[in-house]
Amino acid sequence: MNPLFEKIEITDLRPIRDIVYQRLRSAIIGGQLEQGERLVETLISENMGVSRTPVREAFRQLEIEGLAENIPRKGTIVKGISKKDIIEIYEIREMLEGLVFRLACLRISEVHIAQLKENISKMEQCIVDKDIAEYWILHEDFHGIILYSCGNSRLVDQMKQIYEYLARLRNFTLVMDKRRTKAMQEHKEIIDAFEKKDEMVAEKIGREHTVNAKKFLAKEIHLF
Repeated sequence: MNPLFEKIEITDLRPIRDIVYQRLRSAIIGGQLEQGERLVETLISENMGVSRTPVREAFRQLEIEGLAENIPRKGTIVKGISKKDIIEIYEIREMLEGLVFRLACLRISEVHIAQLKENISKMEQCIVDKDIAEYWILHEDFHGIILYSCGNSRLVDQMKQIYEYLARLRNFTLVMDKRRTKAMQEHKEIIDAFEKKDEMVAEKIGREHTVNAKKFLAKEIHLF
């Protein structure tokens, strides 16, 4: 069932506005709510079994984040994610992920480095087998290992939000095929820097990895 039509359980102790906001945000990023679609306050509040106040507050948060827009006489409309949004997110990611890689290089364990190598091997096999769904699962796990190895909880929270935004790009699998081989080489260089405990090189490679992806997407993907 679409989470937008599920009643909010009273056992969920989070503030109601946060639950409504997260559901709407996930639906927009995941494509269940499309660009130009109208968000009807009364319908959402009735479906979720909540008052209109937390729904209104969730709308305002979506507007602040740039995922929705309030248009006079039309109401709140889904904006979705534009090409400009993606480029700006990648610019932020470049800075933050560079820090993630540098901190992870200092703190990552030998066990986790071994897991990264295993992931790379499996990802390469997925490319051969054209198993893109499994590839993305392994890719997410690869970056997850590095992210949590950085040991900075606030940085982890920021990056998780960015990764969630960019997960929508997985729909562009045919385009991403063109970059996947180069990305795999960059992943291997990152592991090599980790093994050498060279945090400056790890940060440099991490930032270049993000910049290369940004340039590629800016050229290849055509969004509104």
